[in-house]
Amino acid sequence: MNWTPARDKEKYGVAIYNFSGVNDSCIKLNVGDTVHILEELGGWYFGYALHNKALRGVFPKSFIQVRECIVDKTGLVEVVTARLPPIVQEVTAVLREWGVLLRKLYVDRKPNFSLVRDTMLELIAHRSKILSGQLPGDELKQLKHRITRGIDRVNARLGLDLVVRDDHGNILNPDITSAVKLFRHHDEASAQLRKQDANEGSLPSPRRKPHLSWTALMTITNIIIKVPESSEISIGLYTGDVKEGKEKPLSEAFIIPWTDDGYSGHPDLLLKLKCLFTDLSNITLDESQVWLIGSVVRQGSMASKEIDPRSRSSMLSKKTSSSDSMRRPFGVVMLEVTQIIQKQKNLALETQDGALDQDYFAPFFPCGEKETLDLKKLLTSRNDSVRDNKTGYQGIWFSFQLINGDIKQLREDNPHYVSLRDVPVAYRLGLSDVIMPGDVRNDLYITLLSGEFSRGTKTSDRNVEVTVRVCDEKGKIIPGVMKQGCGKSPLDEYRSVTYHHEAKPKWMETIKIALPIEEFKKAHVKFIFKHRSTNDVKDKNEKPFAMSFMKLMQDNGTTVLNTEHELIIYKIDSKKWQEDDSNYLSLPWQRVNGEELVKTWTYGMAPTNKDSFTISTTFCSTKLTQNAELLALLEWGWSGSTDTTTLRHCLEGLRRVPSEELMVFLQDTLDVLLEILMNSSTDDDSDNKVFEALVYVITIATDKNKHEAFQPVLDSYIQQNFHATLAYNKLIHVLKFYVEQGMDLQRQETLKKAMKCLQYIFKFIIRSRQLFVELFGRGQEEFEKSLQQLLEAMAKMMIHTLDSTLTVQAHCLKYITTTIPDIITNFDPVHMSQILVTMIDNLDPKRIPKQKLMTMNEIIHSELFKYPECRRVLLPSFIGHIRRLLAANEEVTDGEVVMRKEKKKAKLQQMLGTDNNAPFTDDRSLMEELELCVKILGDILDVLFSADVGPTQEDISLLTNEMLSDILTIVYKMTHDDPLNCKFVSVLVSLMRQMTERHFLSFLNCFQSQDELYNFLLELIMVIQDLISQPVFPSDWAEMILLQNSVIVKVLRQCSRVISERMRDPFKEIVWNNFFTCAINFITQRSLQLETFTQSKRNKILSRYRDMRRETAIEIKSLWFSLGQHKIRFVASSGGGQCMVGPFLQMTMIPDVELRKATIPIFFDMMQCEFYSQRDQGKNGPPDMARNKQKIKGKFTEFENEMLEKLDHLVEGSHGDEHYREVFKNMVGALCEEHATMREPGLKLVNTVSRLMDRLLQYRTIMNTPDNSAETRMSCTVNLLDFYSEINRKELYLRYVYKLSELHLACDNYTEAGYTLLQHASLLRWAHEALQTSLRSPIYPHLGYHDDLKERLYNEVISFFDKGKMWEDALKLCKELMQQYEEVTMNYTKLSELLTRMASFYKNIMNPQNLRPEPEYFRVAYYGRGFPAFLQNRVFVYRGNGYERLGDFTSRILDQFPNAELMKKLTPPSDEVKESPQQFIQISKVDCVMREDKYSSPSVSEQIQRYYRANHVNIFTYSRPFHRGQKDPSNEFATLCIEKTTLHTSYPLPGILRCFPVVRTKSIELSPLENAIETMNNVNADVRDLVKKYSRDHTLPLDPLTRKISGMVDPAVMGGITNYEKAFLCDEYKQSHPQDAEKLEDLQQLIAAQIPLLQAALHYHGLRVTEPIAALHDHMIASFCKMKQQVHEKYGVAVLPPELGIEEHSLRLQTQLSVNSDHSARSSHHYSAHESLSSSQLSLARLSLSPAKVGGTLPRHHKVSMPNLGNYNGGSSKNVKKEKSFRTLLRRESFTSQREPSSQWFDRPESQVLPPQPIIELSEQVTTPLAPERPLRTDIERERRMSRPRSLTMTPSVSATPSPSLGSRESLMSTPTGSIYEEESPPPLPVKMRDQDSDSTSVRLSTMSLKPSATPGSPEVSPEPPKKPPRPDKNHNHEDSSMI
Repeated sequence: MNWTPARDKEKYGVAIYNFSGVNDSCIKLNVGDTVHILEELGGWYFGYALHNKALRGVFPKSFIQVRECIVDKTGLVEVVTARLPPIVQEVTAVLREWGVLLRKLYVDRKPNFSLVRDTMLELIAHRSKILSGQLPGDELKQLKHRITRGIDRVNARLGLDLVVRDDHGNILNPDITSAVKLFRHHDEASAQLRKQDANEGSLPSPRRKPHLSWTALMTITNIIIKVPESSEISIGLYTGDVKEGKEKPLSEAFIIPWTDDGYSGHPDLLLKLKCLFTDLSNITLDESQVWLIGSVVRQGSMASKEIDPRSRSSMLSKKTSSSDSMRRPFGVVMLEVTQIIQKQKNLALETQDGALDQDYFAPFFPCGEKETLDLKKLLTSRNDSVRDNKTGYQGIWFSFQLINGDIKQLREDNPHYVSLRDVPVAYRLGLSDVIMPGDVRNDLYITLLSGEFSRGTKTSDRNVEVTVRVCDEKGKIIPGVMKQGCGKSPLDEYRSVTYHHEAKPKWMETIKIALPIEEFKKAHVKFIFKHRSTNDVKDKNEKPFAMSFMKLMQDNGTTVLNTEHELIIYKIDSKKWQEDDSNYLSLPWQRVNGEELVKTWTYGMAPTNKDSFTISTTFCSTKLTQNAELLALLEWGWSGSTDTTTLRHCLEGLRRVPSEELMVFLQDTLDVLLEILMNSSTDDDSDNKVFEALVYVITIATDKNKHEAFQPVLDSYIQQNFHATLAYNKLIHVLKFYVEQGMDLQRQETLKKAMKCLQYIFKFIIRSRQLFVELFGRGQEEFEKSLQQLLEAMAKMMIHTLDSTLTVQAHCLKYITTTIPDIITNFDPVHMSQILVTMIDNLDPKRIPKQKLMTMNEIIHSELFKYPECRRVLLPSFIGHIRRLLAANEEVTDGEVVMRKEKKKAKLQQMLGTDNNAPFTDDRSLMEELELCVKILGDILDVLFSADVGPTQEDISLLTNEMLSDILTIVYKMTHDDPLNCKFVSVLVSLMRQMTERHFLSFLNCFQSQDELYNFLLELIMVIQDLISQPVFPSDWAEMILLQNSVIVKVLRQCSRVISERMRDPFKEIVWNNFFTCAINFITQRSLQLETFTQSKRNKILSRYRDMRRETAIEIKSLWFSLGQHKIRFVASSGGGQCMVGPFLQMTMIPDVELRKATIPIFFDMMQCEFYSQRDQGKNGPPDMARNKQKIKGKFTEFENEMLEKLDHLVEGSHGDEHYREVFKNMVGALCEEHATMREPGLKLVNTVSRLMDRLLQYRTIMNTPDNSAETRMSCTVNLLDFYSEINRKELYLRYVYKLSELHLACDNYTEAGYTLLQHASLLRWAHEALQTSLRSPIYPHLGYHDDLKERLYNEVISFFDKGKMWEDALKLCKELMQQYEEVTMNYTKLSELLTRMASFYKNIMNPQNLRPEPEYFRVAYYGRGFPAFLQNRVFVYRGNGYERLGDFTSRILDQFPNAELMKKLTPPSDEVKESPQQFIQISKVDCVMREDKYSSPSVSEQIQRYYRANHVNIFTYSRPFHRGQKDPSNEFATLCIEKTTLHTSYPLPGILRCFPVVRTKSIELSPLENAIETMNNVNADVRDLVKKYSRDHTLPLDPLTRKISGMVDPAVMGGITNYEKAFLCDEYKQSHPQDAEKLEDLQQLIAAQIPLLQAALHYHGLRVTEPIAALHDHMIASFCKMKQQVHEKYGVAVLPPELGIEEHSLRLQTQLSVNSDHSARSSHHYSAHESLSSSQLSLARLSLSPAKVGGTLPRHHKVSMPNLGNYNGGSSKNVKKEKSFRTLLRRESFTSQREPSSQWFDRPESQVLPPQPIIELSEQVTTPLAPERPLRTDIERERRMSRPRSLTMTPSVSATPSPSLGSRESLMSTPTGSIYEEESPPPLPVKMRDQDSDSTSVRLSTMSLKPSATPGSPEVSPEPPKKPPRPDKNHNHEDSSMI
C-alpha cells in the first residue's frame, strides 16, 4: 500500500489525545495541537503540527479529530485554516498572543495581569458559546460586540496594536480596504479609546438608534389572591399620579380569569399568563409616571359567601349563572413601574444580553363589600396589603421586560423571546407614532368614568349596573365588536361593576369597540342603567330605569372627538320603552354646558337633569378623521369637484390641521393633492396652490425634529401606494416655473421649501413617469426634454449673485444630490453629470464654497460616480475646484505664513480686546474648506478603490497628473502636529497605492526638464523620509503603518529606476544620496523589524506584505552597482559628500540571512572603490576613480575608519550579532582572499572588524545584563579600550575612556576614575593648538585647545585623587601644572592656589590621623567557558576595597557569579575544567612587591613606605606549600617545600581598573632547607621591622610585639628552632647533603642573628610593659636568656644591625623592680634555665587579650610576601662565602609585611619614656582582671576599629598529638601567602571572654589564655568541599587556607 494525498476537507485536524510517538518517524502531539494532514495510509496520517512546520512525521488517525477547513493554494505553499466564524478565529489568535504575554506579566508582577487573565477566561467562555451554535442572531451579535470590546480594551492597556473593525465588528482586511477608509477606521477607534480613558476606564456601550415605539413583555409568575368566587383580573398600564386620583389608561387591559382554587387543576395555564403591551411611545415613558394596575372583580351575587369545602360539590349546582351574576369589586393590584421601565429602557438600548432576569411583586389592595375601586382611597386608607395567614402577602409576582420596537418588529427580529403568535397583545390607547402605508386601524375606546343617580322610588341609593351595547341605525345590537381587553373573547355587550348603594359611582372601566368603517359611520353606542337587587328574586324582575346613547359620527362628517362626554340620561318608562326601537336617535345625546333639559316623554323616554353620566372616548383610526378642514379637503378631492374657490379654502385650511393629524392621514392627503394636480380643469394658479400644499405636507413629513420617522412612510407610499400616473408633467412644469421665478421675492419662500423637498418632488416625478410608462409606454423623449429643461433652469439659477438668492442656491446644491438615484433611472447619467458640473461651475467661486464642496462630496458617493463615463465629466471639474481652493488655502499649509498670520491675529485681538482662543471666522472657514478638500480627495480614492466602479486607470491618471504634486507640497509644508496632516498623508498613500507602473511612467514623463524631475524626486524622497523619521500615525496603528510601508516600497522601486536612468548624466549626487539614506532608514525603521514581533504577527505580515526590508535592500544593491565610477563619492567623504558606509552597515545588520548575504558584498565593492581611487586629487573636487596612468590610492583608510566608527555605534545600539560577524568574515574574507592585490590589507581589515565585533558584542551583552556587576562591566570596557589602543583609534578609545570614568564614579572609585581620565590627558600636549575632532572631550566640548583641555582634565583628576586619598599621585600632577603656571603661562594666581593645595596634600600624607586603608591584593582565576569571553581561562589580580579581607572578597566575587564553583586548591586545573561549559573560580591572596629601593631607606617615614608598599605595583607573589616524599610525622619541616609563584600584571595597580590580567607568571620551588632559610630570613625581618616601628611610635599597641616575642622565645607548639636543628643541623643531614653546606651555614647565621633582634625587641617591650603583663614579660626574659645561651653555644654571637641605632642592654626582671628604683637596680640579671612550657599551651602570637583588641588595638592582618630568594633559587644559586657577615645576611632583601605608621625611636622625647610599672605575679589561680583600668580608646582607634571589616575565616584541623618543631610559626616561618594559612589572622577569643562586650574596661584572663596557641603545620584540607564561603562569624575568626 502507498500513501495517498489527503482530501481537501480532511487536511485540518486537532489532536484530542497526547501522542509521544513510537519511533523516530513519528511526531509528538499534545492535546489541542492543530495539524496539517498531507497524506494518509491505513490508520495513520502524515503531516506536521502547525506550530512547528519544519518537523514532519506520522501520527495515528484515532488521535486526531478532523475539522472543516479552508485550503488556500494560491501561494507558494498550501495553507490550511479552520473554517470558523471570523470572531472565533480572532479570539483564538488573541488567546495565543495573550498567553505568551500573561506569563511575562506574572513574572514581572505587572498590575495588568489580573485584567488579562480575567479577560482571557471570559473570551474562552464566549468562544465556547459561539462554537455551540445555539445562540440566536441578536444574542450572537451582542456577544460579538462584547468580545471585541474586551479585546480592544486589553490591547489598549497592554500597548498592543489597535484592531480596526467594520460596522459589523469584523476585522478589516487591508487588501480590500482603501487606505483612506483604513485610516478613518483607525481614527475612529482611537477616538473611542481616548473617550473611554477620559471616562476613567469605563466602557460606555454604544447605543443603536432607538425605535420610536417600545413593547413591554409581562409574564405572570405567581398569583397570590384568595377569592371566594370566580373572578377576573384586569391588568393594564396607566399614566398619571394615582395618589392624586389622576390616573389615565395607557394601554388595553390584559384579562386573567381567576378562581378560588387558582390553577391547581390546570398548572399549564400559568405558563400562558403573558402579555405584550405595545406601541408605548418614548415621550410617555420618559415624561409620565407609569403604573401597573389590575382590578380584581368578583363574579357572583351582591354579597360574597364563604363556601364550605366539605359541601363544595353540592353548592356547584347552586352557583349563579354568568348571565345573572353581578360584577362586584374585590380589590386592586397596584405597583409603580416608572423606575423599572427606565432601567429596562437603558438596558435595552445597550448592546448587551437584554433585560435583567428579575421578578417584581405588585401588592393586592382589597376593598370592602360596600366600597368602590377608588385607587386613591385604597392607597391612602391601606398602608399595607392584606397578609394571608397561609400564603403571606397577597399580590402578583411578575417579570417585566422592555423591548425596543413595535410588535411587528419584535416578531421579526426577536422570535426567540417567546412564541409571539400565542401571546395576547395589548395596544396603546392611541395611534402608533409611525403609521406605515397599509396599516389600517379603526378602534374606539370608551372609558366609563362616573355617574350620579337619584334614588327615585328607592329608600336607599341604587346599585347601578351599566350595560354597554353597540347598535346600528336600526337599533339592533352589533354582536362581537366589543372587547374588555386582550386575553378575552369579544363581547356582545359589556356590563360594568356594580357598587353597593353608591349614588356617585366611579367605574374607570375601558372597553374597545372595533367596527368596520362603513358600519362605524352608522353605528351608535347605547348605555342601559339597571338597579341590581341584593335579593335574587327581586333582581330577576328589575327593569332598566334609564338609558343614554352616543353617536359615533358628528353632523359634519367627522368622528366623535377624543374628550370627555357628559351624556344625557333618559329615564325609561318600562311599559312604553322598547329596546329595539331606534327612534331615540333623533334625540340629542350629549349634554351642552348650561343647558336645561325639558322633561318631555318621547318614545317612552324622558331626559332628566338630576342624573348624569360621563364617559371619555379615544378614537384610533387611520381612515376617519376628527378634523373638519382635513375632511373637507379629502372630500373635495374624492368628489371630483372643479370649484377652485372651494379648493383654495380647503388648501388654506390644510395648513391649520395639526401636524400629528396630518401625518396620520398622510397617504390620503397626498393622494388627494396629486389627484387634484392631475386634474386638467384647474388653472395654473390652482396648480401653484396645490404645489405649495404638497410642499407643505412633504416639509412636515420630512421634518427631522418632529417627524423624522415618517420619511420611511413617505418612501413606502411612493413605492407601493402611489398611483398618480400623470402628475409628473404638472410637477415639472410648476417646479420649473418657481425656479425660473427665483428672483421674485414673493415666490422665494416657496422655492426654498421646494428645494428642501427636492428629493421627494423628484421621487414623485420619476415614480409617476414609471407608472405612466408601465401603462402607456410612450413620451420618453418629451419627458427627458422637460426634465432636462428643469435641471438646466436650476443650473441657470446658480448664476444669480443677489444675496436674496443665496439661500435658494445653497438649498439647491444641498438637496440636488438626493435626487440623483431617482433621476438616473429615467434620465441619461452623463447628461445629469454635465448638468451638475454646469450647476457647480455657474456658481461664483466666492459664493458658498463650503456647500459647493459638500455637494461635490455627495455626488462622489452617489451612483453617478460609479459610471466611468460620468467620472470623465465630473472628475476634471472637481479636481479643478479643489486645486483652486487649495491654492487659495496655501497660506494655511505654509508654516512661515502661519507664523506671521498668528502674530498679526494676536496683535489685532489685543487691540480689540477679544478672546485669544476664539478663532477668526476667515481662518476657521479656510480650515473647514481645506478639510473638505482632503475629505473629497479621500472619498474619490475610496470610491475608485471599490470593485464595482469599472475601470479606473484614466481616473487615477488624472488624479496623479493634476493632484500628486499639490498633495506632496502640502504634506511637505504641513507641520507634524497639524490635525490635517494625517488625512493628507492617507490621501497620498491611497493615491500612490492605486498608481500602477504605467501611471508612474506617464507622470514622470510629464516633466520636460531634468531639473523639474530632480526637484520632484527630491521633494518626494524628503516626504517619504519625513514619514519614516517622524511617523504621522501612532505606533499602535500597525495595519496603517504597514500599508504605508508597502506603498513606500512601491514608490522607492519606481524612484530607483528613474534615478538610475535619468539622474546619472549629469550626476545628481544629492538625489542619489537622499535615496540611499531614505531607503536605508525605511529598512531600519522599527515597524519593520519582524524579529521583535510575536510569531502570529510576523506570519501575518509575511503572508500579506512579505519582508519589505529584503525587497528594498535588493533595490539599494541594484542602484549601488549602477553608480559606476561615482561610487567613490559615497565611500570617501573627503570631497564633501556623505559617506554611506555607516548606513549600509546598519542595513546589513538587519537580522535576515538572505538580506545579509545579498548586501554584505557591497562593502568589498566599497573597499575596491577606495583602493583604486585616484591618489593625488584636489581637495575641492569630489573624489574620483583613477584612470589611465593615474596613481591609485592603494588603501582604504577612509572606509576602514568609517567602518570601525559606525560599527562601534551600531553594535552598542543593539544592531548586529554573532551570526553577522561570521557572515561578514566569511563573505568579505573570501572575496579578499580571491583578490590578488587587496588580499593582505583586505584580510587584515576583515580580521580587525571581526575582532572588534567580538569585543563589542561582549560589551553589549555585559552592559545589557542587569545581573552583571560594576567590576565586570569595567573589565569589559577596558577590554574594548585595549583593542582601540592597539589599533590606534583615538576617538573611539576616548569614547570608552569617559564611559569607564562614569562607571568608576558611580561606584565611588575616585582613584580609578582619575587614572582613567589621565588616559585622555596623556594624549594632549602643553601647547595652545587646536584639538582634532578625535581628541575632543564629550564632557568639555567647549574646550578646543590642547593646553586648555589638559589643564581642565588635570584639575579634575587631582580632585579625584584627593577624594581617593592618593595625594602622592595628585602631587605629581600638581608639579606638572606648577611648572606650566610658573614658566609658561605665568599665572601666579593659579600657581598660588595650586601651591596651597599641594601643601594640604603634603600635610595629609604625613598626618597620622588620616587613615588610609592599605588594600590587599587577590589572585582570581576564571576557568571554564561559562564566563564571558574576556574572562575565560584568564588570571587577574584584584585590588581589594579598603579593609576588605579574603573572605569578604571571595563572597563578593561569588555573588557576581552565583553559578560558579569555588576551587579549594591552588593546583592548576585540567584541560577538561578549562573547556567545560561551567564556571570555576580560584581565589587566593597575593603579596605585592615594592620595586623602588629609595622608599626602603630608614630615613623614609613609615607613612610613605606604607603607601608605596601597596601602590604602583605590578608584581605579586604567592606560595603553595607541599611535602616532597613521605611526610615525617615527628618533624614536618624536614619535607616541607614551597612553590613560589610570581605574577606580572599588564598594568600597575591602582590604575584604570581595580584588577588587571596577569601577563606573565614564573614559579620556582624551594627545598625544605631553602624554605627554612627563607622563613628565618622573613622572621628576622619582621622582628627588625617591629623594633623600628616601636622605636619610632610609642602610641602603638603593645600586643603585636608581645605576641611576636612570646612566640619566638617560647615556641610551645611548633618547637621553635629545635625542629630546624633536628631536620637540617644534624650530622645525618650534613652527610647526606654535602652540597647544602653553604646553606646550612646561612641557616646557622640566621638563627644566631635572631638573638640581638629579640634582645632589642624585649628592650622596647620592657620600656612600655604595664603591671598586668609584667609577669609575662619576666617569663619572656627568662625564656630568652635560656634561648640566648643555647644559641651562643651552638652558633656564636651575632651583632645587632647598626641601622637599629641602639646599644645592647641587660634585661632585668620587672618583678624585681620597684616603682622608685634607681638606675643601679637596672643592672644585668641573668636568669637560670627555666622549664619550657608544655607544647599544648596556646601561643601568645594567636592570643587577643580582649575582644576589643581584635578590631581596636591590633594592627591589620599581617601581610607576608616571599623574600627575594637571592641565592636560594632552587639549584641555580651561587655559593655564598662563609666569611659573609651577619650584617650582610640581615640586609638581604626580603618581602616585608605591612606595618603600622610609627615615629623614629631616637626622636622620642624623654617624656614619652614610660616609667617603670608595678610588678604583679602571674599564677594559674589569677582571676582578677589583668587590666582593670585599661584606658579608653582614642577616637582614631575607635574609628579604625569600627571601619575595619572582619574577614571570612575557617578553622583548620589541628593534630591532637603535638609535634616538636623548631618554633612556632610566628617565630620561624611566616606562612606563605596562598597556602592553607594566613599570617597574623586575629586569634579566637578565650572561651570565657567571647560573649563579653568589646568595650568592657576589665578583662578576666586565666593562665590558659596566656599560653601560646597551636599553629597548624599541615597543608591538608577538609575532604568535604564547601558549597559557598560562609559569612564572617563573630566567634570564628580563622580562614581555610585551602581557599586562599
